[in-house]
This record gives sequence, C-alpha cells and structure tokens, in this order.
Amino acid sequence: MDLFPERSRGGVGACLWRLTVLLLSVSSLPTATALLEGLYCGTEVCYDVLGVTREASKAEIARAYRQLARRYHPDRYRPEEPGEEETAHNKFLLIATAYETLKDEDTRRDYDYMLDHPEEYYQHYYAYYRRRLAPKVDVRIVILVTICAISAVQVEPLRWKRQLLLSS
Repeated sequence: MDLFPERSRGGVGACLWRLTVLLLSVSSLPTATALLEGLYCGTEVCYDVLGVTREASKAEIARAYRQLARRYHPDRYRPEEPGEEETAHNKFLLIATAYETLKDEDTRRDYDYMLDHPEEYYQHYYAYYRRRLAPKVDVRIVILVTICAISAVQVEPLRWKRQLLLSS
C-alpha cells in the first residue's frame, strides 16, 4: 500500500515532492565563504585587521603592523578594565597572524586567491597547510648532509685503527 500515490504516478505531486526535497537538501549545504575558520586570520579579513588595502605595499603593511603591535603588545598594553588583557592578547595574535600572512608574497597570493574564489575551499585548505607544514629546507640537502655525517662517523674509527697499526 502506497502512502503517497501521487508520487508513484509521476504527476504534478511527484514533481513538487522532488522539488521540495531538492530545495531542502540544497538549503542545508554549507555556503561557500572566503573566510574559513582556522585558515589565515579566521573569519576576519587580514587587510581589515591591519587597516590596509589589497593594493598596499610591503612597507605599508609593515608600518601598519608595527603601529598596531605597539598598541596591543601584551607587555605594553594598559587595560582600563580587568577583562581587557585577554582581548588585547587575542587582538595582538590576530595582528601578528595577519602580518605573517601578508608579508610573504606567496602566502599573500594564496590568500588573495582565497578571497577571490571562495567556492574552492578544499583547495584553500590544501594550499594553506602545504605552505605551513612543508619542509623549509630542500630534502636533497638533508639527505646529502646525513650521508656525509654517517660516512664521517664510519671512516673516523677506521682511520684511528690504521694509525694505531702503523705506529706499532
């Protein structure tokens, strides 16, 4: 026994039913926003945090950072109310994060791309964590130095034994 006979017949009721289900499922999807929690400055725009425009030069960004850091640094900030220390500390961390994001050209380019293309949030996560967690030194150099160190440790005892045998 079918509870909704109009759906099984494929009439107007079935079309409305499918449309309702589609609208409900689409409305429950997360919206694409450029500002993702945990990336860069979180839900704040880094340019707004520092009070600069997107066309600002590195010198302007550094100047704005120094002024804001001087004002909100935990060692220099004088709170007017008891609860403001924590707020000033969080503001200082946000300012430092904004400066770290905007001072590097590659990170700034990724951040601007994130602002321009909010729908690609998986790619934003990948680019952000690739840049943050990637090794800063070329792996080939690390391997070369490691092999040289192991070789030196292996050769030194042999050299010492050779000199001991030659001296006796």
